[in-house]
Amino acid sequence: MNAICRVAKVKGAGSIGGKSEHNYRIGKVPNADPERRHLNHEYVLNYETLARAIEGRIQNAGIQRVRQDAVKGMEFILAASPQLFKRDENGQVVGDYRNSEWVLTNLQFMKERYGNNLVAFTLHQDEKTPHIHAIVVPITADNRLCAKELFTPKTLRQLQTDYAAAMKPFGLERGIEGSRAQHVSMKHIYGLQQQQRQQIEQQIDPIQQETKPLEIQTPGMLDLLNLNQWKQQQENQINAEYQRRLTEIQKAAAIAQNAAVANAQAKEQVQILQQRLDTSERLKQANYERAEQATQKLTQSNQLLERVTLLIDEKRIKPGWIEQQAQRTRDRVLPQIETDVTRAIKAVNSLDSSQASQQLTDYLKQKGYQITTGNRIVEPKSGVQLDTTTHSFKNKSFTKLYAERQEELQQPKPEIGQHRRRGPRLS
Repeated sequence: MNAICRVAKVKGAGSIGGKSEHNYRIGKVPNADPERRHLNHEYVLNYETLARAIEGRIQNAGIQRVRQDAVKGMEFILAASPQLFKRDENGQVVGDYRNSEWVLTNLQFMKERYGNNLVAFTLHQDEKTPHIHAIVVPITADNRLCAKELFTPKTLRQLQTDYAAAMKPFGLERGIEGSRAQHVSMKHIYGLQQQQRQQIEQQIDPIQQETKPLEIQTPGMLDLLNLNQWKQQQENQINAEYQRRLTEIQKAAAIAQNAAVANAQAKEQVQILQQRLDTSERLKQANYERAEQATQKLTQSNQLLERVTLLIDEKRIKPGWIEQQAQRTRDRVLPQIETDVTRAIKAVNSLDSSQASQQLTDYLKQKGYQITTGNRIVEPKSGVQLDTTTHSFKNKSFTKLYAERQEELQQPKPEIGQHRRRGPRLS
């Protein structure tokens, strides 16, 4: 774990005002939780705003003239690796650090090093990781405002070494000296955090959408002959799809977990992914249960089929009874098929044979029918079939009904203002 000490220049009224709004939550702050704002605390500020605190220190030093482009303050951001702070399962820090040894040690370090030049020292606990904003006015021992003299590359390197030594009791270490890693502003850090969150969300969004149960194929008649083989096929398909989803979830979880090491906010995404993983486990179990139920129904159907077959073979059920039952089913279902086919023909509005055929097919499929080879229309629940090449629709063939509809379409439409002759209404 690293001790983190970032230093940036504060110049001009706009920059000072922005720091004041951020540090004291006057404006909107990304990633800040309003319900934890009461845990923030100011230890040093003796004025209402940072601007007045900085100007007060400059005046107390007897400095009369200040260049317009002068650096009036240096902002310190003091923090530590996220692992230093104990967190709950949601990634939120547990406890109150206002009187902690870590904060008090930071305050003592800054006072001993910068004395009266330290004009603000603010602890923030309303964001994911506790951190401190400190403002130092760069006034030299001979009362000159000169950041260039006090904050040189050499003194900044020594600052990092000394700060790490002060934080060593907390298990924190100095970063690699001479590293090419660049220090970035908090504004840029917030932007990177948001960008990182969006990237993680894009990774897990497709996984979050996969909540629908895995589909089990409807068994065909041949599956009744080998139920064990059908069951094994279904389980293999479920396992393959489950494994694919599990691999994607684990991949995205690894991305979020790696990001959480550098950014504690990403732990929220890890929790979401764990929930998705749990859901996937339940999804697999649910589909196994559905497969078992389907297998039981098939077994029951197969047993019933065997009993009926046996009764017929032993002549305890007469073949004539079966034919009567089949005829009753046809008498009940066929009239509805005839009605729907007639309506489908009347709904055709194209003279083009290809388009007309497609319209007929679409209409009947919307009604739930299946179209098989040989121009047969099947009602799937009962299995009753209607052969359009041989069936008679009130003494008219399918071809005749279709030809009559085409003649109707070829008739010229009456001009506007003319009375239309009454004719048969289309359903």
